[in-house]
Amino acid sequence: MGKKIALNVLYNVGIVIAIIIGYWGVEHGRYEFLLGAIFIGGVFIALKIRLRKEVKELIDQHRNNSKN
Repeated sequence: MGKKIALNVLYNVGIVIAIIIGYWGVEHGRYEFLLGAIFIGGVFIALKIRLRKEVKELIDQHRNNSKN
């Protein structure tokens, strides 16, 4: 579970960096940076959603095993 927490933190940092790069791209008229930041941010968000589903399934399995 510790690895999944660390991975979640990494995804959060990646999303924040993508937002910062996207903002910088808009401010400086570098729309290719904005486009790249949107793409990378979307990838991190998709991976974060997948991780959340994996953790939820893991918790549900743990609860089911403890009931039996």
